[in-house]
Order: sequence, then structure tokens, then C-alpha cells
Amino acid sequence: MADKVCLVCNKAIAEGKDMKWNHEGKWLVFDDMGCRNRFIGNPKKYLDAASA
Repeated sequence: MADKVCLVCNKAIAEGKDMKWNHEGKWLVFDDMGCRNRFIGNPKKYLDAASA
């Protein structure tokens, strides 16, 4: 299984160390609470960057 990567900071996330957030029915993982909160504040910014 591939390593999880934070959507905000692009760091690899160790198993069991991720912060999760359900956005529109899809679970996303983040490196820490700060990255999760930045995503929550502006999800479009990070989702657009991830799809580019």
C-alpha cells in the first residue's frame, strides 16, 4: 500500500499518525491538525491544486 500524503503540505504520513476529515463524503488525511485546519478554511484551494 502506498504511503499517505498530506493534501496541504505534501509530507508522507506515518501509519496511524494522520488527522482525518470527511469532506463531501470522502475521507481525507492530513499530516497534523494545522494542515487539517488550513484545508477546512479553504478546501477549494487544496482540491484544485491536487487535481492539477
